[in-house]
Amino acid sequence: MIWWILVLALITFFSYLADVDALRFVQEVRVPYLNASLLSVWLLFCMIGALARLLHKVKEGEKETLAQKIMELERKVKDLEEEEK
Repeated sequence: MIWWILVLALITFFSYLADVDALRFVQEVRVPYLNASLLSVWLLFCMIGALARLLHKVKEGEKETLAQKIMELERKVKDLEEEEK
């Protein structure tokens, strides 16, 4: 998931540079049948990929599993701290 976010951040940065005319060649490249630059299409695909991955992870219930593991580890730490006293 972190890779999707990093790629998205990088493409967003390039998009900003293209908007301020620092990267003129990127804005000149157009996608056929769309009135959008290639950078905008990449941005769209990265957003779709990150959203799909997020929805897939939510569906798996990874968040609930991680929350249970955290609670279990907190109990173990608490027990270890009590043993040390």
